[in-house]
Amino acid sequence: PRVRRQRQMCIRDRGKGDRARLQVMFSTSINAQIVMAVLAAVVLEVAGVWFLNSEANIPEGRMIAANWVLHCSIISLMISLVSTPFSALIVAHEHMTIYAYMSIVNVTFKLAICFLIMMYGGDRLILLALLQVAVALLMRVFYGWYCARHFEEAHYSPTMFDKGLLRELTVFSGWNLLNHGAYVFSTQGVSMLVNVFFGVVYNASRSVALTVNGVVQGFVGNFTMAFSPQITKSYAAGDKAYAILLANRGTKFTWLMMYIFIVPVCMEAETLLQLWLGQVPVLAPLFLRFAMFESLAFSSGQNLFKLVQADGRVKQYNIHVTLFMGVIFPLTWIAYRMGAPVWSGYLFYIVIFFLLNFVRFYDLKCLMTFSVKQHLRDCIYPCLIVSVTSFILPVILAQFMEQGGVRFFIMVPVSVLWTGGCCIIFGLSQDERLFFWNKMQSVLKSKMPK
Repeated sequence: PRVRRQRQMCIRDRGKGDRARLQVMFSTSINAQIVMAVLAAVVLEVAGVWFLNSEANIPEGRMIAANWVLHCSIISLMISLVSTPFSALIVAHEHMTIYAYMSIVNVTFKLAICFLIMMYGGDRLILLALLQVAVALLMRVFYGWYCARHFEEAHYSPTMFDKGLLRELTVFSGWNLLNHGAYVFSTQGVSMLVNVFFGVVYNASRSVALTVNGVVQGFVGNFTMAFSPQITKSYAAGDKAYAILLANRGTKFTWLMMYIFIVPVCMEAETLLQLWLGQVPVLAPLFLRFAMFESLAFSSGQNLFKLVQADGRVKQYNIHVTLFMGVIFPLTWIAYRMGAPVWSGYLFYIVIFFLLNFVRFYDLKCLMTFSVKQHLRDCIYPCLIVSVTSFILPVILAQFMEQGGVRFFIMVPVSVLWTGGCCIIFGLSQDERLFFWNKMQSVLKSKMPK
């Protein structure tokens, strides 16, 4: 939870031109993150080891490998926590290009890991866990080097510690901890329930769906991340109307970008997984479809969340969100105990996260002059029209083609182009369409030979 506060404070202080405070905050944040990383490791080592060895449904003979994965995951989490102040600086300075480059590097590393695992004769799961820690460490070293080279305030000093600033971070993080704790129970907690009630087969299918979904969500998240510093800077500068406009626009763009992935994935989930895995796990295509809409439900309110964070008064919001999200885990547990199908957990998540936007509407109206009617008119209505029209042509084409490789390589580009056209025609306003065409023309002109 400290991550978002550090990023928000970095952006806010840059907007105010307070360079000295930013440097103090950087060192204070790293010190705080080190403490947080140690505490998280202790809690996860105790609770995680107990659950893994006592309650989890692990195949016989794989407990040692599972423990290796657990410990390596905890180490990766610690590295990630300590790295967050560096990520906050990059976002605050709006060096977004570096994320694109590092995403390419990250994918290259993962591809290299695949080849190494294929050539390895020992326990490949353990090797995978160790190599993932190595990649996380390399990324951490690079971001540290990049920040130190480009940002003068990125110089860590263990003795630079501001108690008042730490108190502000702690209060903000404490309330956000409720929010993030509820989110963990609604995602990882449900995965544990699937493991306990249905076994590792369905858990593996859920993991495959989450892997594909994570790639899509990461791509869309890197695009929409560009809205975060602008929302915070505008709000800190007193231009709340523009901050609200950016949040509304970011919400719409996130939805539309998600649908460019949702339509082809939903239409060709079986073939996609077959081409990727060869042997498709049980119910994996259904899980993948649900996971895409699960991601849409989660992403639909993130820019509104950033607007709340820009204001800084997060206590009421986090209490409301925690109470709302917190019902997903017990509802899923009760449903599974009563014999509900394994996919019912997805339904609870999707419905509750979409309804959660109404909680955000209420809290935003309490914090600022936020028009729900304008948000619905400018964002939700166009997105709903795109959601319906984007499936029309792909569904019609699917009725006349047999499932397989030929249909896959025809359906995917057709779905992307059709959905993109629906986004432009029905999703964008006149000004946004004009901006889009002007941007496309400038890109095409720059690519044409002189």
